[in-house]
Amino acid sequence: MKGVSVWEVVPCLCLFFLIATVRVYSFPDALKAKDAASGWKAPRLLSHPSRDRHLHPSREKAYTIQSSLWEQTQARAAQEGRLRTKAGNAYSRVFYVTDYNADPTGQYDSTRALQTAVNKAFEVATKHELLPGISDLGGVEIHLEGGEYLISYPLQFPSKGGGNLVIHGGTLRATSNFPQDGYLIELWSSYSQSLRANQTKGSLRERKHCSLPLSKEYLAYEDIAIRDVLLDANFRGGGILIVDSIRVTVENVYSTHFETDGILVEGGHETIIRDSFFGQFITSGGDSRESDFSGIGINLLGNDNVISDVVIFSAAYGISVGGQANYITGVRAYNKATNLGGVGIYLGLPGLTQTRIIGCYLASTGIIAEDPLQLEISDNFFTGNANILLRSTKTSHAISYLTITSNMFAGTSKRVPIVALDETKGRFTAVYNTIVDQNTAYGMDLKATVARATLSSSYSWSWKLDLNERLLFRDFIQNAQYSLFISGKDFPRHVLRSVKDNIVVVDSDARVSGTVSVLVDQSSDSLALKTVGPMSTGPIGSGAVFL
Repeated sequence: MKGVSVWEVVPCLCLFFLIATVRVYSFPDALKAKDAASGWKAPRLLSHPSRDRHLHPSREKAYTIQSSLWEQTQARAAQEGRLRTKAGNAYSRVFYVTDYNADPTGQYDSTRALQTAVNKAFEVATKHELLPGISDLGGVEIHLEGGEYLISYPLQFPSKGGGNLVIHGGTLRATSNFPQDGYLIELWSSYSQSLRANQTKGSLRERKHCSLPLSKEYLAYEDIAIRDVLLDANFRGGGILIVDSIRVTVENVYSTHFETDGILVEGGHETIIRDSFFGQFITSGGDSRESDFSGIGINLLGNDNVISDVVIFSAAYGISVGGQANYITGVRAYNKATNLGGVGIYLGLPGLTQTRIIGCYLASTGIIAEDPLQLEISDNFFTGNANILLRSTKTSHAISYLTITSNMFAGTSKRVPIVALDETKGRFTAVYNTIVDQNTAYGMDLKATVARATLSSSYSWSWKLDLNERLLFRDFIQNAQYSLFISGKDFPRHVLRSVKDNIVVVDSDARVSGTVSVLVDQSSDSLALKTVGPMSTGPIGSGAVFL
């Protein structure tokens, strides 16, 4: 058989590739013509990574064609998938906002389109209920599709209420004419507003009201999740408003450029705010505008809520708490320095705090608690002279059930106390079941309700130990213990003479050389023995009472 030479094979291969190229180029053109007739638009082409490799032009064209075909296939599959889910009246419970003409580029106002999508989502009710009167929406989703949307009016959840719903996956930005008292997302039913005597959003912030009872008659929303969104209030209002709702989750939210609140929660309970970021200005600290920071990152005016693993990086108040039984943990706050008027966490519920602050990090901004009752502040880190301020709001008030333990403080040797008192409006006249102890301080003054001291003296009959440098409350020692160790063979009689003005005085009836050690406590939480009679025969401690 006669062999085939190379010169005969090459022309055949060239002809084959020429025909294949013509077919490949004609196929996309046919697709484009078909798509134009159906109204479908192909997605924008993405450059292939191989372009950076300086390939031959013919290879680059081949990659471009392949990429185009693949993207068209993906887009068609997604479109057909949406249509298939609606076949046979079995509609999908995922509401894509672009289906309602929302503009994901952020160039045009999408308020009406987004509100329509929200309203439609609340119409998808199942035969089930959550709390009585709250329709179970079956896990319906409002999908923002990774878009950026301009809105000129708050996105309001329908007043009829509902639950088991998620809104997620995009960005909402306020326009320049957005209402200054509005919030980008609002959960506040008209019925709740009528029960509140038509109060305004401003009066909610100013606390000119009383929270409604936690009852099903007042609750409109349950099991709502707002997650994976960026909220830009454009210095025109706030981020999220949640009123008289229960079990709402705010997760992975970035709320910025708010003039009022990053989020305001009023009434209801069991709102969980976690893994989120709040800042009026976008900064990482050391900002020249810090003195102008205003607003509140998280304004919590309800009970039984949880704030965990959030960062507040710019605001006058990081977290403001006006409700009971709240739990705050894992918070990183450097919103505004104390010396510029900033507060990291503000507890403004005098006489009934019932809040736990555990495992937080406050930099240059501290905690203020008004007339604390049942408050725990433990295992936190304070830096930049940040401290804890206990403020009295009455002419006389008792501090009760306060625990401040196991915290670390770091400062700049300016003699700032780790815990301070603000008694300008009245003095704390009693302290019950309170412990401020076992904290550490570097470059700051350690303060506690428990103090230990030792004083040695040669040939003396009196020992005076001034504990004001360590004790938190002035002239307020309620329990004291002491021991006297004598050098030599003397055996004098001795007595605890006085604890007035936080100065412990121990006297002996003879001059001796010795060392006095004392342990004092400013809280009245010990067991005292009550005298029943001169010759009581009852068991020891039978007449004991707790102070």
